[in-house]
Amino acid sequence: MNASSRPLYTPAQRWVALGYGLLSHALFLASIVVMFVSLYRGLSFGLLHLHGWAAVMDDVLLVTQFAVGHSLLLSDKGRRFMAKLAPLNLGRDLSTTVFAGIASLQLLAVFLLWSPSNVVWAAPEGWINNVLTTLYAISWLLLAKSMSDAGLDTQIGSVGWRSVWRGQRPVYQPFARTGMFRHSRQPIYSSFTLILWTAPVWTLDHLFIAIAWSAYCVLAPIIKERRYLRWYGAAYERYRQRVSYWFPAKVRSIKSPTMKPTDHDIAIVGAGPVGLLLAGLLGQKGLRVLIVDKRTEPLTHSQAIGITPPSLEILAQLGLDEEFVRRGVPIRDCHVHGQSGYLGCASFREIPGAHRYILSLPQQMTLSLLESKIALMPNVTLQRGMAITQIEQDAESVTLRGEGFTSTARWLVGCDGHKSRVRELIRMRGKGAPYGCHFLMGDFSDRTTLGDDAHLWFTQDGAVESFPLPGGRRRWIVQTMSPTEPGFISNIVRKRTGHDLDAQDQQNQSPFSPRWMQTEQYHDGRVILCGDAAHLMSPIGGQGMNTGWADAEFLAEALLAIEQRGQPALPLLEAYDRCRHRASNAATARAARGMWLGTRTGRVQSWLRDVFMRECLFKGPLSRRIGPYFAMLTIPYNTVKRVPAKLWQKASS
Repeated sequence: MNASSRPLYTPAQRWVALGYGLLSHALFLASIVVMFVSLYRGLSFGLLHLHGWAAVMDDVLLVTQFAVGHSLLLSDKGRRFMAKLAPLNLGRDLSTTVFAGIASLQLLAVFLLWSPSNVVWAAPEGWINNVLTTLYAISWLLLAKSMSDAGLDTQIGSVGWRSVWRGQRPVYQPFARTGMFRHSRQPIYSSFTLILWTAPVWTLDHLFIAIAWSAYCVLAPIIKERRYLRWYGAAYERYRQRVSYWFPAKVRSIKSPTMKPTDHDIAIVGAGPVGLLLAGLLGQKGLRVLIVDKRTEPLTHSQAIGITPPSLEILAQLGLDEEFVRRGVPIRDCHVHGQSGYLGCASFREIPGAHRYILSLPQQMTLSLLESKIALMPNVTLQRGMAITQIEQDAESVTLRGEGFTSTARWLVGCDGHKSRVRELIRMRGKGAPYGCHFLMGDFSDRTTLGDDAHLWFTQDGAVESFPLPGGRRRWIVQTMSPTEPGFISNIVRKRTGHDLDAQDQQNQSPFSPRWMQTEQYHDGRVILCGDAAHLMSPIGGQGMNTGWADAEFLAEALLAIEQRGQPALPLLEAYDRCRHRASNAATARAARGMWLGTRTGRVQSWLRDVFMRECLFKGPLSRRIGPYFAMLTIPYNTVKRVPAKLWQKASS
């Protein structure tokens, strides 16, 4: 076994992590219950029964140890200390788990060891108590929401132990910018303070802890923000300039239009299908566009091939739809086979619109056609071999830098794929995970009789997909975790489908393990994310590139409205974020459902899948919806024409 194939953690380490996680979460749950009840009753009970100055000192120390200890543990020295509190070299990986456990112990100490003064000022009853109880409950819900927005796995310490248990290194996300963090930089602290002041029973103890911890909640984030500025630099400073510190407030607008001279109006990082389409849509309207790409040459192998009817509508804006159709293969029927035989057909022949098919066209041809189009636009510049290393932005412009390269623009758009350097540089957080499936793809000279139809086989040993390509070729994709020696695809296809593929007809081969990803926000100041840089989904079903093209069309409309019509920038960018999030979430969910259904293996699961697909999907009311569904006609906002006019009017006002 080589070093790269060894597990990251031993069984002992995984079980220790699980134990730490269970203990930490038990303490967390206990502390929440005890705190909720104790505050609700005005801190009128405790295990200690001290009196006089002893009680006062006890309560002061309890309040202080939580505030001071909480801050110290989050400091650099505190983190190094916590790293020593787990065995088997797990300290760093379990730091969030350890911190959550210690913080829970601190809270339990406060409310269980409290020495009550027994001075009760108010214990309301009836409707007043009901109103205050409701406000108290709402405050707790706000705290839960803000913790969720910040990343609940980090807040309760599960990210550490769960990562170790799964055999993965913990991944810590950058700071939050959405949800409650959109209007306040410290919603957790403000929600916690609201809890302190809405508890209905008022005692001397309640007033003391409310004042002391409210002061802590206002002042402690100052130290936290210093750490964030050190960790995240300019990205967090931009966030600070736009979002209120503690009290919720309206987000400060982005200055637009700008009179500051720049080299270009729009800079696009990434000359893939999405970046080139966006450049064309902006360039044909007269904007000065720069595209930079780290590759020195275009792709030479095929990736995405499926182009849906909504995407052909978008391409028509550049006058490219007819040329794409002429070069590609229209797929009008997709035949589905199961372990038990033929299951049915997903047909596109009766879907609404001019394009009643899915167009199959290799991605390198797509790139060639798009690049040829923008080459005719003198205001669009494409520079290859440029890797972006730094992004700087102010209220009026963006500066992008690479080795021996500097340029300025009013806006920067990251279309640089799922490993986006632009997303990394603006420290935008996201969530995602692998699907847990593995595939091998290869293009063959087509000697079958399958014609221009697509065929899918779902067997107990794994899936096989087959799509026609231009030039008498055909793409085959097999689900596998086996080695990928020459002839492997041919053998798998023969075993699962009965079709004989000559290994000599194979032209290329590439493995892939799909995953999904969703970025928290699609814009940060004057930097915008688009396509796979913003969201990622399984390539099975071909929804990724088409979703990215819909992003590009929407964003082009927004940028044109900002730059040429002088409309406010922030509402339009928020509309882009909101609409495209909804669309990409829908597409990602569909890809996940299709991936899950198609990759089930084993005799029982295959039989159940066959019954479901034959009797439910290809019969009755659902059968009429399959074509529009897979043609992406039912994805929200799949073209700008399908964005409600009211939404545009609201964003433009």
